[in-house]
Amino acid sequence: MKQKMSHMERKLKQGSYALFAVLLAVASVAATPANASFEKSPNLHDTSLRYTVDQKHKLALQYDVYAGGFKALDAKLVMDLDKKAYDMKLQAETEGFIGTLFPWNASYNTSGHAEKGLLIPTVYTERSTWRGSEKITEMDYGPNGKVLKSTTQDGDKTTVERDINKVLTDNTLDLLTGTLVMLQSAKNTNQCTGKFPVFDGKRRFNITLKDDGTEVLAPSSYSKFEGKAMRCTLTVEPVAGFQPKDQKRGWMAVQNHTEERHKLPTIWLARMKDSGQVVPVRMEIASAYGSVVAHLSGGTDN
Repeated sequence: MKQKMSHMERKLKQGSYALFAVLLAVASVAATPANASFEKSPNLHDTSLRYTVDQKHKLALQYDVYAGGFKALDAKLVMDLDKKAYDMKLQAETEGFIGTLFPWNASYNTSGHAEKGLLIPTVYTERSTWRGSEKITEMDYGPNGKVLKSTTQDGDKTTVERDINKVLTDNTLDLLTGTLVMLQSAKNTNQCTGKFPVFDGKRRFNITLKDDGTEVLAPSSYSKFEGKAMRCTLTVEPVAGFQPKDQKRGWMAVQNHTEERHKLPTIWLARMKDSGQVVPVRMEIASAYGSVVAHLSGGTDN
């Protein structure tokens, strides 16, 4: 009996680790894909990507993430948008059973300005805590959007990188600014399509959206949103700066699981009534360990 319980515990731990990777992917829409060669960057000057905010508004959006019907992660996205500037913050923390096994929390912050419809980040900071151990990554940008330096503090070790290879950084944005450009494109075109280049301080990748039509989301006790939404599939395309071992972990591992099941990660985008800003209202990933769903569960739009 003791040997049988040990086997069950191992299976539970393996499943929980895989589920945890899925939850992190939902929280940050981040990536850890495999190694790849450099490819031509998407054109960030495309008119469909223009930042078009006429008056100041602030959105504070709450997301609940469920795994197998149980709440596993809490996330909050704040978007403070003005005609000439923007600030964004994403906070996430594991909860419940997953939170007990994997006590993790993270915050992602970016601020920048808009120049002739283009978003230019100023500083991006990513801070995560895992079992009491903290890691911080900060990227500083010049007035033209060039990455000046990337600083990483992992425990007692601090690494500062300057003069970063242009293959990694040219024509890229930080994760949150890239997300805002993605949402702005959907706002301008009423479609979720395009490639959005991101540099996370070490690696370069494209977040790629493909339009999958529209869908009317029914009223639900889980979600604040109901009504018509754009349905999009989401993939991460690696570009540069990755190691082969990354193929088997993080987002790429999750993405491989979904491709095997012929169901790519799906995100639903919709326009908020007050500000007109397009935001994520639902996200779903079909993993090897069951369905993981994120709902827009509350928030304000002022």
